[in-house]
Amino acid sequence: MFSEDTLEKEVRPAIYGRGRMIAQHGASMQGRSCTYKGAHTYLSAKFDSVSSHEDHYDTSLVIDEDADRIVSFSCTCPASRKFAGPCKHVVALGLDFIRNGASYEGYNPLRHVSTTPIMSEYLDRIQRSERLQPLSAQAEPTGAVGLALTLSASQGTMFARFRVEGSRGGYAIKNIGDFVGLVRDGSYFSYGKKLAFAHDEAAFDSASWQVVQFLVRCVLNRRAYASERLYGKYFTSYNSASGASTGRELRLSYPEIDELIELYKGRELQFDVEGAEGAISGRPSRLDGATRFVVVDGDPNVSISVAPTHSDDAYEIIRAANDLYFFTSLERAYALQAGKLYRCSPRLFALHDFMQSVYCNPKDHILLSKEDAPRFAAMVLPTLEKNLKVKTPAALEDMRPVPCTFEFYLDRQGAAVTADAIACYGDKRYHLGLKRDEREHDLTRDIASELAVRRLVGHYFAQVTQNSGQQGGQSPSAEGKAGAWILPTRDSDAVARLLFGGIAKMRAMGTVYSTPAFDRLVTSAHPHVHATASITANLIQLRMAADDLPEGELYALLSSYRHKKGYHRLRDGSFLDISQLNLDEVSRLTDELGLTARQLSSGVAELPSYKAFLLDDMLENKEKDASFNSWIDNFKHIDPRIYKAPPHLALPLRPYQLQGFQWLCALADMGFGGILADEMGLGKTAQLIAFLLARRGNGQSLIVCPASLVYNWEAEFAKFAPEMDVVVVAGSAARRRSLMREGGHDVLVSSYDLVRRDIDAYVAKDFFAVVLDEAQYVKNYETLSARAVKALRARHRFALTGTPVENRLSELWSIFDFLMPGLLGTYESFRVRYEQPISEGDEEVAGHLKAAVGPFILRRLKREVLTDLPDKLEQTVVAQMGAEQRKLYRAHEQALRLSLAKQDDESFSGGKLQILAELTRLRQLCCDPRLVYEDYRGASCKLEAIDELVSTSLDAGSKLLIFSQFTSFLALIAQRLKKEQVAFYELTGSTPKQQRLQLVNAFNADDTPVFLISLKAGGTGLNLVGAQVVIHADPWWNVAAENQATDRAHRIGQKNDVTVYKVICKDTIEERMLALQDAKAKLADQVIGEGQGMSLGSLSKDDLLDLLG
Repeated sequence: MFSEDTLEKEVRPAIYGRGRMIAQHGASMQGRSCTYKGAHTYLSAKFDSVSSHEDHYDTSLVIDEDADRIVSFSCTCPASRKFAGPCKHVVALGLDFIRNGASYEGYNPLRHVSTTPIMSEYLDRIQRSERLQPLSAQAEPTGAVGLALTLSASQGTMFARFRVEGSRGGYAIKNIGDFVGLVRDGSYFSYGKKLAFAHDEAAFDSASWQVVQFLVRCVLNRRAYASERLYGKYFTSYNSASGASTGRELRLSYPEIDELIELYKGRELQFDVEGAEGAISGRPSRLDGATRFVVVDGDPNVSISVAPTHSDDAYEIIRAANDLYFFTSLERAYALQAGKLYRCSPRLFALHDFMQSVYCNPKDHILLSKEDAPRFAAMVLPTLEKNLKVKTPAALEDMRPVPCTFEFYLDRQGAAVTADAIACYGDKRYHLGLKRDEREHDLTRDIASELAVRRLVGHYFAQVTQNSGQQGGQSPSAEGKAGAWILPTRDSDAVARLLFGGIAKMRAMGTVYSTPAFDRLVTSAHPHVHATASITANLIQLRMAADDLPEGELYALLSSYRHKKGYHRLRDGSFLDISQLNLDEVSRLTDELGLTARQLSSGVAELPSYKAFLLDDMLENKEKDASFNSWIDNFKHIDPRIYKAPPHLALPLRPYQLQGFQWLCALADMGFGGILADEMGLGKTAQLIAFLLARRGNGQSLIVCPASLVYNWEAEFAKFAPEMDVVVVAGSAARRRSLMREGGHDVLVSSYDLVRRDIDAYVAKDFFAVVLDEAQYVKNYETLSARAVKALRARHRFALTGTPVENRLSELWSIFDFLMPGLLGTYESFRVRYEQPISEGDEEVAGHLKAAVGPFILRRLKREVLTDLPDKLEQTVVAQMGAEQRKLYRAHEQALRLSLAKQDDESFSGGKLQILAELTRLRQLCCDPRLVYEDYRGASCKLEAIDELVSTSLDAGSKLLIFSQFTSFLALIAQRLKKEQVAFYELTGSTPKQQRLQLVNAFNADDTPVFLISLKAGGTGLNLVGAQVVIHADPWWNVAAENQATDRAHRIGQKNDVTVYKVICKDTIEERMLALQDAKAKLADQVIGEGQGMSLGSLSKDDLLDLLG
């Protein structure tokens, strides 16, 4: 095997160091290859040149791997021509082959088989062990070696020694560190004629192997923490750094004592008691010579008797066992008794101070004087009795403290609540509000419990009066004020905390007495709030009342509830525990309806009828009268006999369109507005025209739509209702004013932009109906267009849009603020009540919003109503970038990712426009780098994919629509079509409005196979059923916009299946946009019932980082 040592011997150290640096980085080396001739291996590579005269250096090296030698070498670098011996490039080539030979072209692994290093190390270790094994030593049988433990103690420190034992005898371990070394190496070692073995797991019995592992950890820990400063605090005592060293004894830390003794549970160990006095409690000589103990869990036989002596009324503490010895770690107590080492229970550990100081004291007699007996009875005896068997004489029993009980006296006097707390010891009573004499040491009092009571009362009261009062032996009345605590009743929060929390805690500690005046602070009322709804003359009468509450108190009660006070203070000063009332539904109802204080105080609220649907959802049946239920039922089940399609309608309505017409009529008759939100292609225009035709003669109507659709509306009226007088208000300002002044027009059609400009003239007119087409144009309530259309005056207002919610619920609020101002309240209240909770996933609130607006939104999907509509087949086409295009894309993506990662929230918000511009460049690079770099001459994978789709579709006889948001990309597609002599039409934002319909009609009628359309200019309002294939050249942020574009072909009148291709680039922002589209579409689905998508402006920083991968 060729080795690094061979290379290093052949060159000077400086050359070897430079070669090693080149090999470590490897970036300057290319074209690695190797070939074989006989026993020789031929290596070659190219190294980047640092000279301007040459691009690279050719380097070769011939080696004999079996002989581990260099045969020959060469390099074209200047150093090789000047100096003898291998240059740094030759060294780098040799080192790189040793480390990365498998990556070389032509590498043959069969010529380079070598032992894995771990196996090689193991074989070397075994070989060393074999050499060490003496001929006279007989190896120990597998699993027969054990470890015997001897514990010893000295001056508060515990030590462990070990003996390794085999079947024929055992030996003391003279150095624990050396023993661990044998184990870690698995070495064979002979302790003597009776014991020799390889120190691996197989040699030891299972229990002893656990001890071996314990020793390995201990030794390694000591080596890691050799410093006394780091390690000493874990040991029982430290006077030197010797605890970090290991000889025949191991000084144990407290945790190690616990772990080691647990390892010997159920087994025998030896305890060396010689010199143990002072380290453990008890006298070693009293162990009766026992030095071996079995480790068990449990407590030894421990009990005491207290007996009187014969003189001076003194007492002797008599221990049940004199052979008990006691020691502890930090968390556990241990006892040696009768050949057992007990791992004691926590109750004995709690007594470790008594056990070590008193019970195990080596003195034969433990005496207690007459003077100290009361202290023992008061302070020690109660604790002992909880944990040990204790026998006491009657005289000592009489010295026990009388059990303490507590009494609390509560009263109300004038503007304050008072409390008195008393500790009772038989006939002795102590006012805890009075300051206690710190010099007083009455052992009969439970000072700890008294302090707890003082703290409890002090937590609920502001101050203590120090009136004179009798201490001890005096029994106060309920009105006694000695040391009373005082709380002003004006502090409602504090009084409520006392009434509805503090009293219960006092009862848990003693007996509570209260006066009638105090009891009246808590009202006896248990109010139940109920509501009833009725409808008269299209006005809702909502009556709300609360049993057991004075009239007009309901609003204040709900106000307390909303502020999460937990209580309500009535006008008479009494308190009501709100936590015991179920006010959730009532509070939510009043919030949803926006009821005012005056309405709640009066008990009756008159509401507009459009609130009926929300009430219907929130009230129980018993709370709605017959008039209310009848009104709701009439709206939900419109009688088709009432509303028949107008006879002069030129084209018949489909059944679902007739239902939409009837829905519009019913809304108008009830004074409501609404959103016709049918999926694109279902004929919203026809339904609206039928409604206006049926109501012709009631006044002039105005249709506001995108500028690109004004003439489309004119054409649709000519198709469905040719007798209606429809005029497009466009052209110069003077012409527009003239058209508006003209009388006799049934319908005016204008764009959002022109209505905004002419708003002064429009607001002077009273329309029968104002209709917003593509109403998402007013989704931002702050725009001038939104403000303009909301200023229009009309008896009826309707909106047409397939996407009422594209991104935020505020868009829905803006549309309804036009249709029925007040239905959803102000935007601020809508945001708090609906938008924020729904965005956080509150499904119940989403349900309430759906109930409130659902009756005013009619949305049908094609798959539900057009069973005869041909299928729409969707497919994603993934294009793979070439090297040149991918290099440009990756550079931009990485730069944007780094820029985003460095930005905080403030800088992100401030620089969002620049970020969005960079995202647009990334998407343009996906389409074709020429959209960003004019001098780019490489390939575009997406253009090639589209070219292939066009070719395949044309071969199948299909006509195509190709959508892109980039008109510059459409221009490149147009160049390719011209080159291949494929005829096409093109529609962008620069196409004159009058020409749009001409292009649409021509495409549907003639043989031109391709229509190039910019997504923004032609994504809505066009009927292009002549196409059977739709290609989206680049994904748009809002999937609803893509669907609208697709529906130009997949709509009523289409006779063929429509195939939709989405062309995206693999491993780019486009691929991740599809996933983000799905996530954002779920928001609208909660309220409208069909996901709508997202917008670019809504993306958070995290969204953008996800898009960048």
